[in-house]
Amino acid sequence: MKQLRPLLLSLLLAWAHPAALAAEPCRDDCRRLLAEGQALEGQGKLPEALQKYKEAETAAPQSSLPQSAAAGVFYRLSTMARPDKVAEMRRLARALAGRAVSLNPDNPVGHEVLRLLDDPGPSPLRAPAPEAAALMAQAEQHFAAGRLREALAGYEAVMRADPRYSSAWVAAGNCHFLQRDLVRAESLFRRATEIEPRNAQAWRFLASSLGGQGKLDAAETALLTAIAADPSQRPSWNALAQLRAQSRPQAHAAAPLRSLALRRGAQVEQGADGKFTLQMDSSGPQQTPDYALRLARAMAEANMRTEDAAKGKPVARSPFEIELGSWRQALKVAAEAQAASGKGISDPDLRTMQALERDGQLEPAILLLQFRQAYRPQLEAWLAAHPDGVRAFIDRYGLQP
Repeated sequence: MKQLRPLLLSLLLAWAHPAALAAEPCRDDCRRLLAEGQALEGQGKLPEALQKYKEAETAAPQSSLPQSAAAGVFYRLSTMARPDKVAEMRRLARALAGRAVSLNPDNPVGHEVLRLLDDPGPSPLRAPAPEAAALMAQAEQHFAAGRLREALAGYEAVMRADPRYSSAWVAAGNCHFLQRDLVRAESLFRRATEIEPRNAQAWRFLASSLGGQGKLDAAETALLTAIAADPSQRPSWNALAQLRAQSRPQAHAAAPLRSLALRRGAQVEQGADGKFTLQMDSSGPQQTPDYALRLARAMAEANMRTEDAAKGKPVARSPFEIELGSWRQALKVAAEAQAASGKGISDPDLRTMQALERDGQLEPAILLLQFRQAYRPQLEAWLAAHPDGVRAFIDRYGLQP
C-alpha cells in the first residue's frame, strides 16, 4: 500500500502545473466534491469517496480529475480485493485512467495509475515515517480545499517530522508556486531534488518555477533530469515537449517529440503450473511480417524465462536483459525474413525499433521509452556511462513514450 500515497499527492499537486490547470474545467463545486472525496479516501471510506468523485464528474464532465481520482480508488481496491475480483477492479482502474488521460494528457494521476497497472515495481522514493504520513494526509485535505496557509503549515510540520521525505518539500514549494512566489518555490523544489535525486516530480516542478522566471535553459535541463530520474513519468516528457514547442520552436523544429505508441501484440504469462505461455492480441491481421515479429519477440521472451526458471535464480537474467534480448532476437529474425522474401514490416513504430537497433540505440530506447522499475540498475549504469545521454537521445530521435 505504500506506493499508493503518491497518487493522492500527485492529484493535488497537478493544480500547480500551468498546462494541467488551463486544461481543467473543474471549478468550485467540482473541487469541493473532490476535496470531500479525498477526505473520505484518507479515512478508508472508499465507496463513499467513489460516490463523491462521481458527483464531481457530474459537476464537471469534461474534467479529468474526477476520472483519475476514481481510477486511483479502483487500483487501490484491486490490491485488497478477493482474487476473483482483482481483474475487474484493474479493468475499471485502467478504463478510468485512460479516460482521464484522454481528457487531459497532463493528468499525472491517470498516468501513474496506468504505470502501476503495467509496472508493479516499487517506487525509487522512500515512504514517509508513520507520524509524517498522518500529518501529510491532514495537509493534503487543507490543500484540496484551497486553504493554502493551513496546507503550508501542515507540510512544514511534515518536513520537521521527516526531513528526508522529499515529497513534503515539493508540496510546500507548490503552495508558494500557487501564490506566485517562484523564488521560494524554486528553493524548496531544489531542496527536494537534493534529498531524493530520483524524485521526478520535484525536478518537473522545479522546471515550472524556473520557466516562470524566464530561465528556459535551466528549466529544460531540469526536465531532462526528471526524465532520467524516472522515464516512466509521462508528464515530464509532455512538459519537455511543451517547453520546446512554446519557447524555442525554431531550435527544436528538426526533432519534435513523437510518441512511440508501440503495440507489443503478444504477452507472456506464467500459469499456476509454472509454465510460460503466449497470449496473442487478436486485433490486426495475421500472417504478416508485423505479426511474425511480435510473435518472435514473445517466443524469445518465453524461451529465456523458461530457461532461467530451469537453471534457478543465481544464473537468471535480469528483466531488462530478457526484454533487450527478446527484441534483438525478433528484429534479427525479421531482417532475415525480409532478406529471404523481400517483404518487410509496415508498422511505423516497429520500423522505428528496427532503425534504433541498426543505430546501436536499442538499449537506451528500451530504458527511456519502455522503462520499468525492474530496469533501474541498468538505467543507472547507462546514465553513469552517458551523463548527457538523455538529451542526446531525445535530440537525435525526437521520441517520447
